Amino acid sequence: MIAEQLLSAGGVVVRRDRYGTRVLVLHHAETDEWRLPKGKLKEGESAAQAAEREVREEAGLDLRAGRYLGVTHYFYLNPRGSGVISKFVYFFEMDPGDGHVALEETFDDAQWLPPADAAERLDWDGEREMVHRATQWR
Repeated sequence: MIAEQLLSAGGVVVRRDRYGTRVLVLHHAETDEWRLPKGKLKEGESAAQAAEREVREEAGLDLRAGRYLGVTHYFYLNPRGSGVISKFVYFFEMDPGDGHVALEETFDDAQWLPPADAAERLDWDGEREMVHRATQWR
């Protein structure tokens, strides 16, 4: 039984410069997960606005949502009770320019990795797919 449906959004932050193409991945200290910056939509917020806010909050980067990459969907057990949560996460490509990462306290590490390395490091298949779409890495 689905207890609740959540909508989230996030960014695949891709830096392309003389050092090549690199993707920002964050390490969540509490869950020990490598992930892309993302979070829940707030009331009245579009997916693009939520992605921009979440990247700003989690990575300290004030970026604009670029190309829409797609949506991931998964289910997990409700940690606060019974039933299953159905979660949709909308992803957008983002260009950091010369921005510098300033992590939110729930994260203890951030790395800029080549696309293949970023995909390997991430803990979630859906996020790996979004890195592939953003960078066209196969």
